[in-house]
Amino acid sequence: MKILACSDIHMGRVPSVGNDTLVNGHSSWDATVAKAIALQVDVVALVGDVVEQEDAWLSVYYPLLAGLERLKRAGIKVIAVGGNHDWEIFPRLAKQSDAITLLGLGGSWEACQVEQVRFVGWSFPHSHVKENPFLGFKQDLLANSPLTLGLLHTEIDVPSSRYAPVSQSDLASRQGMLWMLGHIHKPGKIKDLPAYYCGSPYALDVNEDAVHGVYLLQNDGNTAWKEPVFIPLCPYRFERCSIEVTGSIDQLDLQMRATQTIRRFAAELNWEGKLYLRLVYTGYLAPHLDLAKIFPFQEETIEFFSREEETDILLFTHWEDRTQLEVDLAQLAQGSGPDALLARMLLDPEQLAELAKQYKLLDAQSFNSSAFSLLPHALLSSHDALESARNAGMLVLRSLVMQKSGGAT
Repeated sequence: MKILACSDIHMGRVPSVGNDTLVNGHSSWDATVAKAIALQVDVVALVGDVVEQEDAWLSVYYPLLAGLERLKRAGIKVIAVGGNHDWEIFPRLAKQSDAITLLGLGGSWEACQVEQVRFVGWSFPHSHVKENPFLGFKQDLLANSPLTLGLLHTEIDVPSSRYAPVSQSDLASRQGMLWMLGHIHKPGKIKDLPAYYCGSPYALDVNEDAVHGVYLLQNDGNTAWKEPVFIPLCPYRFERCSIEVTGSIDQLDLQMRATQTIRRFAAELNWEGKLYLRLVYTGYLAPHLDLAKIFPFQEETIEFFSREEETDILLFTHWEDRTQLEVDLAQLAQGSGPDALLARMLLDPEQLAELAKQYKLLDAQSFNSSAFSLLPHALLSSHDALESARNAGMLVLRSLVMQKSGGAT
């Protein structure tokens, strides 16, 4: 049997970059349907959040129904569970279409059989569920079924989550059982568990890096699954490209280094389609060099860089500066002024240790405020505090040196 598994389509949500709309609100659903038909699969498994939100229902109803009817005419069954976004819509859909089988409506586990595979699933009864769904799991759902596919929209190892939290142990290996999960938009296997997050077929946000697509599942006899095969589907891709600046001698050298790194990065990805890159500068940067002058970006969100064979490379105009100042602290400390004073402080172990102590105290106090109290936080170790204080000092020093030389801050 061949099964195409996907989740988090979020029909009604329109991905965009700046003022550019990448695709329409149901393109990834259309692409998923087309891929299922092209591969001649037996079942399409939808693992929640097919629709973005309730008020998008009118705009996505007919495209969604049309896709289901196409799959039905092709002889492909659709089995689904509801996520936190479509918990209200799926019960209505179940009443209006016989082209889809919905499992676990109302928050109860349910199973159905298709040939030798048993599908087991649970759906959100509300938009937020704090209880672990496995508290209501019945083992007899697995009785006399050596080959089972579990479908669940969930968050793993986050007990405080409002999105049906489960633990890794809940998904631990059962003979012949495989889990396909929804909610996390990045696809991939979960450690050594027989469980995979489907991810979203198309990237829905500029921060959703890497490849997006669907999974093809096939059984290996009547008791085991073959390794799931990931199939790229999204026609565009977001990535971060790190550019090492250490050793650059002038602005031209810096620009050539950045250009060569971008082209090499794109070639290694071997990607066909639009490739959006966020540049991240790393390493040690000489005080006389200015990252802002590498590429003369305008006020747009993205700018075209080049076309490399079948790839259009576009750059985000907002880049990340993770460089450190390349400076001779000992020489700088011989001078006068605020920069020399700070250089001497960074060279003095006792003064630096006192600065780290204050940094550590400030870090601890910041999480006593109500604004930060809900965030996960571990106290800085003395080593981490020392390193953080030194990095902060170097950033200030870099600004002072560049101001003194008349460069950008």
